[in-house]
Amino acid sequence: MSLRISTSKRVLRRLLGALWLVLASAPLMATQKVLVGEISIRSSEEAVNPQAMRAAIVRATGDRRAADDPIYQPLIADADRYVQIRRPATATSPARITLDSAAIERAIDKLGRPRWVSERPVVLGVILSAPRGADPVRVREALDIAAEQRGLPLRLSSAAAAGLRADSAPSAAVLLEAARRAGADMALIGEADGADWQWTLVDASASTVFPGDVTAGVEGAADVLALASQSVLSQPLAVTRLKIIGLASLKEHLATQRALAALIGVKQVEVIEVGSRAAVFEVHSAGGERVLIDALKGNAKLVREGGSRDPLVYRHLP
Repeated sequence: MSLRISTSKRVLRRLLGALWLVLASAPLMATQKVLVGEISIRSSEEAVNPQAMRAAIVRATGDRRAADDPIYQPLIADADRYVQIRRPATATSPARITLDSAAIERAIDKLGRPRWVSERPVVLGVILSAPRGADPVRVREALDIAAEQRGLPLRLSSAAAAGLRADSAPSAAVLLEAARRAGADMALIGEADGADWQWTLVDASASTVFPGDVTAGVEGAADVLALASQSVLSQPLAVTRLKIIGLASLKEHLATQRALAALIGVKQVEVIEVGSRAAVFEVHSAGGERVLIDALKGNAKLVREGGSRDPLVYRHLP
């Protein structure tokens, strides 16, 4: 009887291990795919199809001035060829045009110009305080429009819903935790600065401030993320093995894989070994080990064990 019980426990552990591998190996989206050709047209001052193409070029490149670059003028002039669907405006929504996103990206690549990768970090947007007289409805509308125009995945939330207090300055760690609870990778915080706004983008490695009007944070965040993405993605792909120790639960295993997948330049994260309190991951990323180590310096829950090599060893902190 004791032999059968022991054997049964071993089988159960193997089954649980296999189940974890299936769950952990499933795609975990830490980013959101942006279809650069899905365009809302709110103005009819110019021909609609070229207007949509100009907007698509800005979203695809991450450069707010790209549509005025002469190199893209032939693409704009040929906009009709890229139109797939046209939806007329209604009383409650603007006209929408669907352009062939993949074809636009191929055309930009053929021109040799950098693009912002279409899988983009999700940003939690929270206003802690607003300038006097700001209309909440108009503020939200302006943020939604700016984020759509720049191709920035933005999830707006009230401070209360995000678990933040408007009467105190939350730390970067608190803001990142709020973002992760909301299914985002970073936080964009809006505060009153006299009659103007001050926006702070907080990610795993830094905080960047953008003073200005109501959309300054969205514009600044899109600029920063697009440039960072282009810089990393210009480097060759490589595979790095990471061993993470101190993982106490399935939830922590999955959260760790999600955190790795969220790093800029990471194309794929595979689980190759699982232990009771550890796991080994293969991370396919642009720039390889050096870029990965730099990116992980901003993760407060993963601390590198000194001198570790192949695999790099990190300890997960509770």
